[in-house]
Amino acid sequence: MSLKTKATAAITALALALGSVAISATPAAALGKKDRQALSILLGVGAAALLLDGMNKKDHKAKKAQPRYESWQDRQRRLERERRERERREAEARRQRAQERYDRDHRRYSHDRDRIRLPAQCVQRVKTRRGWGEVVSASCLDRRTERRLPANCAFTMKTGRHGVEKVYGSNCLEDRGIRLSRR
Repeated sequence: MSLKTKATAAITALALALGSVAISATPAAALGKKDRQALSILLGVGAAALLLDGMNKKDHKAKKAQPRYESWQDRQRRLERERRERERREAEARRQRAQERYDRDHRRYSHDRDRIRLPAQCVQRVKTRRGWGEVVSASCLDRRTERRLPANCAFTMKTGRHGVEKVYGSNCLEDRGIRLSRR
């Protein structure tokens, strides 16, 4: 704080303190001596608080950062960092656009990608105790398709005199969203 600011603050505080005593003497003549002293102290403290608050605000304004000198090397480094950051953002935007294009183009086929379709030649009609039913023969399916079928739909069935074959129940498979081709 400069000498000029300190002098101004001291003169203002003194003027307010003396002014409060002079003001309080005339209208507050009915007040006692202790009451007048308490009133002048209270006004003096208030004036000092206002002055300190004003000085703090001036100090904050004075502490603004001055633009610093940037050397040639620092400028080159800063520009290089900004260029790398810009290229990184552009590459990220390109990847994002490519992903959106891929998603948009493949969205219409996504429901078919997860669905399993079983060929019609694997569906066999068999006679059971309750009548005729359909099963899907595991030996007819390729390994990849067979691995994707639910295990709780599988059971073994006797074929011929001594043969046993693994089959899948068609109703069980259809309940789990697996389509049976009828072609």
